[in-house]
Amino acid sequence: MDIGKSFTYMFEDPNWVAKLAIGGAILLVGVLFSWLIAIPLIAASAILLGYMLTVLKNVAEGSTTPLPEWNDFGALFMKGLYAVIGSLIIYIPTLLIVCCIVATTSVMNNAAASGDQSTSNTAGAAGLVLACLQCVNFLYALVAALYLYAPLSRYAMGGQLSTFWDFSGNLSFIRTNSGNYIIAFLLGPIVASFVAGFGVIACVIGAFFTAFWAYLVTAHLFGQVMRNASGQTPVYPAPSMPPMAPPPMAPSTPA
Repeated sequence: MDIGKSFTYMFEDPNWVAKLAIGGAILLVGVLFSWLIAIPLIAASAILLGYMLTVLKNVAEGSTTPLPEWNDFGALFMKGLYAVIGSLIIYIPTLLIVCCIVATTSVMNNAAASGDQSTSNTAGAAGLVLACLQCVNFLYALVAALYLYAPLSRYAMGGQLSTFWDFSGNLSFIRTNSGNYIIAFLLGPIVASFVAGFGVIACVIGAFFTAFWAYLVTAHLFGQVMRNASGQTPVYPAPSMPPMAPPPMAPSTPA
């Protein structure tokens, strides 16, 4: 894997300033207007995820300019929306655990407020259950985050929503490419996202543009994982060859 290129390839695009600016602006607008029943944020997330998956596919196929043009927002939105739906399926257990945490917290608070001995015991038991639920929720969220990039990568290539619940295929993909997969996960969603956090220094707004940069880093890393998994090699322009001179003509002899 070319790790260094994953952090810098976007700057090789002739229109990288405009492309990164558009991505950061979409994320900024989505967050600013998220109070509208979160619809703008969901739409922005879907568009950016669709763009990220397109970059991943381009890298996997060996494109020399992986950043696509921002010229088909509808296609990017639909591609990302299906990916959002598929991701939510994976996180259903987390949602159920959160509901249990909320219910347990309510029971604990009500028991603690009553003040008698029996309810104090109930509050203690509820507190123990709450701690266990929080641990389980953290562990599952971590495993789900690690697992998620397998169906996302495979979905980017095939466009099949069923990829997200093809658990055996996704786990097989992770096992087969475990080394590169772990490297991509550590450097993309973790390291690049941490570095992107320093964008807050640029009047806070800069964080949205560096966050989009982190998405692109992650897309390139997992695009390389997918390319290595499929045995493909990057496609580079063929060197231009000078025109071939015609063969010399044999001198004609008089009859």
